[in-house]
Amino acid sequence: MAGQIFLYNGRIYTGDGKKPWVSALLIEDQYISAIGESHEFSPSISRDSITIDLEGRIVLPGLCDCHIHVSDWAKKITQLNLEDSSSRDEAVQMIRNEYKGQEWLLGWGWNANAWDEYLMPRASDLNFLSPHTKAVFINKDYHTAWVNYPVFDLMDTRILMKNIQNGRVPLDTSGKPLGIIKEDALNELISPIIRNMESPVFHEPEKIFKELFKQGITTVHAVEEYDNFIKYQDLYQDLSKRGPRFRSYIYWDDYKPVESMMMSSGGGGSWFEFLGMKIFLDGSLGSRSAAIRFDYTDTTAQSFLKYSREELDGILSKASRNHWDMMVHVIGDAALEQIFNSLHKYDGKCRLEHVQYIPEDLLNRTLWRNLTICINPSHLPGDIHLAEKIWGKDNCDHAYNYRDLWNTGANVIIGSDAPVETVNPWKAVHAAVFRYPEKEEKSWYPEQSLTIDECIDALTIHPSLAAGKEHLVGKLLPGMLADMIVIS
Repeated sequence: MAGQIFLYNGRIYTGDGKKPWVSALLIEDQYISAIGESHEFSPSISRDSITIDLEGRIVLPGLCDCHIHVSDWAKKITQLNLEDSSSRDEAVQMIRNEYKGQEWLLGWGWNANAWDEYLMPRASDLNFLSPHTKAVFINKDYHTAWVNYPVFDLMDTRILMKNIQNGRVPLDTSGKPLGIIKEDALNELISPIIRNMESPVFHEPEKIFKELFKQGITTVHAVEEYDNFIKYQDLYQDLSKRGPRFRSYIYWDDYKPVESMMMSSGGGGSWFEFLGMKIFLDGSLGSRSAAIRFDYTDTTAQSFLKYSREELDGILSKASRNHWDMMVHVIGDAALEQIFNSLHKYDGKCRLEHVQYIPEDLLNRTLWRNLTICINPSHLPGDIHLAEKIWGKDNCDHAYNYRDLWNTGANVIIGSDAPVETVNPWKAVHAAVFRYPEKEEKSWYPEQSLTIDECIDALTIHPSLAAGKEHLVGKLLPGMLADMIVIS
């Protein structure tokens, strides 16, 4: 893009509190040179300028999906979708319909919590598959896998036995593996097996990224394995500016190659950048493994803190020495309390992901103003009834309390957590504003709603602050990049 581009007759949101809306904007050589009202620009528009009549449309800064697993999301497009299954039997039938004798059968999206009856799937349910076929189906929240027996033959026996002993690989009544792989065992046993199945994003990047652009997403904060990060780095050498701005966190399990390459947060360029490292402190609501300080009502649940206090302190100290910013997965209040108690060991930028349960004592901590908090409102509609069921209705006044969180002064941003949820940011905005359970229109704790304006800021201005790019993107002001979208 070169020369002048003049946009006029629109409703342009600048993100500037003093002058939030204008009707016209002038772009020169990729940067915004002026904003104002349409009639004010006549003398400054050259004869060869490109002029665009917005016809009253709304223009926003480009949106940022602040938490997306791009490689897995791209795989989701090509794998068997079990999201619509209403029972274990229906999920099995969908797999039968898909099976054509292939060596590998991969899928995602099953959700035992949403089935007519809560029944965990079993390896034995997949015995109709040929013995040469390996099947792996990841559940909706990506914390549990359902596999058939041949997959166990590919696992490291020592690691498998360790996870049987700690309950991450449950056994059936006969002493055989049930076919369920949970939490850490997923990374230890399944990831090494399927890691080499390359995501389609590396073969058809522009086709995949087009799906993001359709939603108005021009920047992503991606969460990736180190090997995929290197592939994206190579990809962006050729892709240049035809993809979204790609800012990536790398899973802590891959810290050794990151350390050996002496990578530090902020390394890269304006289009592709390493932001930091991601750790998990607990599990998830859907897998009944979030770390909470009260008892689950469901006896099958297992409150799960991944690290001891000493282990977490050591991780944060290592991150400080390596100048790594940190992304920390926190669902329950026990995990939130743990990170609060260890942050004195860390002197970098820290952001917390999900943060789905914040009781009063933790809301009153003084740490919030120094933190970025990434919420995922698209989870909310499907989680409401489950939260009430396994956390207890009396405890849910502190669940998904977005208004309380906003009022702490933390830098609140919004991510999709795709492929767990849709990348559509407007569904996240709807969920944060209306707080409706799925298929209902009665707001759940409406006093915890955010406004539409706050949601837009959480998708634009706030992400740029989180990434240290507030001087470049996130607002539509003179001197900033012309990173913008027109709402159709």
